[in-house]
Amino acid sequence: MTTPTLYRGVWPQNVSKLAKYAVRFLDGAWKITVLYEAGGGLRYLAVEGAGADLAQRINTVKSALRVQPGGAFYVNEYRHVIVPVADMSGSGFGSHYYYACRLDTDLSFEFEGRPLTTKPITMDGASLNPGDRWVGPRPGIPYVLAAGGADIYCESPALTDDSPPRVRPSMTRRIQLGKILGDKAAVACGATSVKRTRVSGWALLRERAWRHVHACRRRRWQWH
Repeated sequence: MTTPTLYRGVWPQNVSKLAKYAVRFLDGAWKITVLYEAGGGLRYLAVEGAGADLAQRINTVKSALRVQPGGAFYVNEYRHVIVPVADMSGSGFGSHYYYACRLDTDLSFEFEGRPLTTKPITMDGASLNPGDRWVGPRPGIPYVLAAGGADIYCESPALTDDSPPRVRPSMTRRIQLGKILGDKAAVACGATSVKRTRVSGWALLRERAWRHVHACRRRRWQWH
């Protein structure tokens, strides 16, 4: 594999353990796992049984960068798999993020005999409606609902326009979806769904769903 380059999209910052996937060495093999909050203070380590190829791709990125295999990774709204690696350059950011691959299939886990899936469905298989609580695994990319609900945005480290790109030390950029999508209806649809549970604050945008909120489907940008 050639030397990985920095991912030009959003870099998740300060995300909890429940909001990320991880590659772990279990039962003699590298596997995809996720922590699931089962209620009552209980957390369950769910394991994806068919994720060997994805785990290998992530570890290949780690190996190319000469760091230990395994550890956290994310799948964003474009289904891009991005891998954080500790920054040793003094850029002011804890980790740098690299592209591993695009996720072609849904990740599927199991909890007490019922599926935990990235699809917008309940544990009984019924489709979620806008405003329903998200019950599946909860990894995602943090976005912020602007005060008043007029737009949705995120902040990420700023990169140079060079190829390969470099981090601009201690500099961030704000990405407003209303500007980059050019589709106010799509942004309004997602913002309205989030506003049903809060006036402002953050939500996790996933490869298929908001955390706790199933929003509407768009061709140019997947809100579902």
